[in-house]
Amino acid sequence: MALVEPCLVIDASARDRLRVGVVQGGRWVSQVESPEGALEATSGCVGDVLKSAGLQLADVQSFALNIGPGSMLGIRVAALTVRAWSALKPRPIYVWESLVALATVALDRGVKAPFVVVAESRLKRWNVLEVNAQKQFSAVAECETEQVKQKALPVLTLADEALKIFSGVIKLADPWADLPKYFAEGRLLKLEPKPEPLNATEDFALWSGERHRGNS
Repeated sequence: MALVEPCLVIDASARDRLRVGVVQGGRWVSQVESPEGALEATSGCVGDVLKSAGLQLADVQSFALNIGPGSMLGIRVAALTVRAWSALKPRPIYVWESLVALATVALDRGVKAPFVVVAESRLKRWNVLEVNAQKQFSAVAECETEQVKQKALPVLTLADEALKIFSGVIKLADPWADLPKYFAEGRLLKLEPKPEPLNATEDFALWSGERHRGNS
């Protein structure tokens, strides 16, 4: 799915960082990063990045949002913000998932499947996406550390903490710089007019191997 440009891109999935950028011509024409969360920094970062790109909000033709996994509050703030802007002037809203992006970039860089991609979650658990030998992606699930180890697969991650816990860890480079290329190629993105944070806990893997969904 090709991106409608210029596109305002927001990544509020990290708990200690907000990233905002403008993609045009298949590249970043402006980008900013804040150590504050989405609630505090979205408005200022968007203003700064648009000013740097020589654009007004009305000039933006689409939005792209990272839906996680990650900070539920940050992603929800960003989602509500772009939904409000799109309501004022209808424009496409695209979403992507961070672990899918990491896995896709890893495969393109020659990492051999199967493997798992992990990111830190709550309560010392991990958000996990598994890529099988056929390069098919699982849904993201929240797992205990021992459950990840039991998969006996190489672990790919951005998290330094994973280096201390798992063997066979491959530390990945941050894919942010590569996103415009993937977006221009129509990869990673899907249209979602009402984006919501990805909630990996809905697919939490129990010790029995069954998946927990609500009280069922």
